[in-house]
Amino acid sequence: MKIWLDTWTLKEKYYKELFERFPEHQFSTILEESYDADIIISMPGFITKENLDLFPKLKWVQLLTAGYNSIDLEYLKNRNILLTYAKDVFSIQIAEDVFSKILYFNRNLGVYHEQIKTKEWKHTPVLYEICHSTVGIIGAGSIGTEIAKRMRAFGAKVIGFRRTKFMSENYDVMYHNRQGLEKLLKTSDYVIVSIPLNPETHHLISKNEFKLMKPTAVLINVARGEIVDQDALIEALKQKVIRGAGLDVTTPEPLPSSNLLWNAPNLFITPHNASASPYVHQRLIDEVSSTLDHYFNHLELDNKVRL
Repeated sequence: MKIWLDTWTLKEKYYKELFERFPEHQFSTILEESYDADIIISMPGFITKENLDLFPKLKWVQLLTAGYNSIDLEYLKNRNILLTYAKDVFSIQIAEDVFSKILYFNRNLGVYHEQIKTKEWKHTPVLYEICHSTVGIIGAGSIGTEIAKRMRAFGAKVIGFRRTKFMSENYDVMYHNRQGLEKLLKTSDYVIVSIPLNPETHHLISKNEFKLMKPTAVLINVARGEIVDQDALIEALKQKVIRGAGLDVTTPEPLPSSNLLWNAPNLFITPHNASASPYVHQRLIDEVSSTLDHYFNHLELDNKVRL
């Protein structure tokens, strides 16, 4: 089979591993010479109708990201093109990022960072711990499960939410419907959003959901900005409906300097960088290699997108 590989985000020393692993298949990194490819490995930004119309033989698209909300799934379905995503590549580092945001609030790190500038030695009371708390994870997929593992190690009770039936030893409770989601929001000290963006999850967390949350709760969003209604979040922070929010994703991105979100109190923002890691390239190539191996040997794929 012929495979076009988009190398824009990949380093040569890593993607050459694919060439060596699958010498019986033809890899190309030159787009203009690849329109007869059977497989595309790329970022989702390339996967548009206009681009894919140039690939008449295309059977499969393997993404180099976990997110696929920008892709026209109906178009792929009509052409019977398989779509898979990078399932386990970003989970570990995003899980660690979640802890950085929670600890920022719990350990008063922002306060102490400012005190360093003024050389001030002053204690601020610590009022919260992860230990003995309840953590609600909205989106109990690969990322959510890595978060859950670490939360259990911290001594927290972990509640999960996902639409499909699923349970694992990393969760104490798992909910699957709206009633369960509301229970999660009402009882969680930390609400972590790691669910994919789709029409059903757009503004899943809005004004009514914030009202259900504890006034001491912290919201963490490492999924997509559109899942949280930002206007409702700004108001919830201003009115102290919740304690704080840590965001790695916003709407839009980059967030303009004029956006009111920047001025919201008790808010910590990072620039969609939770997936950064010195190991991300190797994890990505390992995931792609494993998926190629499964595909070529007609084995079940656990990272297939339902079309």
